[in-house]
Amino acid sequence: MESGSRISAATRARRLLELLYDGKPEAVGDVAADAAQLDAEIAKERPRLMLRPDSRLTADLAPHYVNPDLGQITVSRVSGGVVFDFGAWKSPVASRKNDGGAVALVTVDPGAIGFTFEVGTKDGKRALTTRDG
Repeated sequence: MESGSRISAATRARRLLELLYDGKPEAVGDVAADAAQLDAEIAKERPRLMLRPDSRLTADLAPHYVNPDLGQITVSRVSGGVVFDFGAWKSPVASRKNDGGAVALVTVDPGAIGFTFEVGTKDGKRALTTRDG
């Protein structure tokens, strides 16, 4: 899911002000449209996710990754799944087959859903790659 798919902050703020000050309910349609778009994206995305990530993809994960700009990720195996711990927060990951056929790991915690990591190598070492935008 793309970050733009969620109900926009401006729409939420406008609706809140309408409720607080008995304003004309102009944002109701925007909230409904945003919610319908989110529901459609979830329905499309859900079949592509394996909540217990593909073991072929996770078997070679290192226990720890470090990036000087992005920080650290500790990888744990829990109840047949995999958890990425970023220090301040952590999330189980699912595997997702992308449109091009590549498989990536995606955070699925409700508070941090959708951060995508490609498993691979860089300079002969195991690597996780995340794309900006």
